[in-house]
Amino acid sequence: METVSFLGFTHFCTINQKGNFMVGRKTEKSRPRRCIGNLSEIMQLGRHKPLGEQAKGINQILQGYYAYYGMGGNITSLHRIYRFAERYWRKMLSSRSQRGNIIWETFHKIRESFPLRHPRLYVPFAKMQTLAVL
Repeated sequence: METVSFLGFTHFCTINQKGNFMVGRKTEKSRPRRCIGNLSEIMQLGRHKPLGEQAKGINQILQGYYAYYGMGGNITSLHRIYRFAERYWRKMLSSRSQRGNIIWETFHKIRESFPLRHPRLYVPFAKMQTLAVL
């Protein structure tokens, strides 16, 4: 299988569910690592800030990542970043004090008050087909 890297995506030839040819896209391996590094740095530096400010900073990074990499066929990569942000935020909240081990039920209540942005595709397959120039 031949692959080509372009604009942060690895492009490859594949077959869709209907059996037709299509170009598959997957985020290059270095790009999620960079986003994870940014997220972890923001969370570590701001762990003692109010929860609203923390959520706002995390959501800004997630929004930028989803906007750039939110193309059809790449939803798995977006979910990985979301899950990392969720788990690491809980870890940072747990490290705010010596007694601060936050259990998941408590974290879910915090997340209801200050939700993290869920992944979404900004350019789904249907829109990519209309934009394609052949």
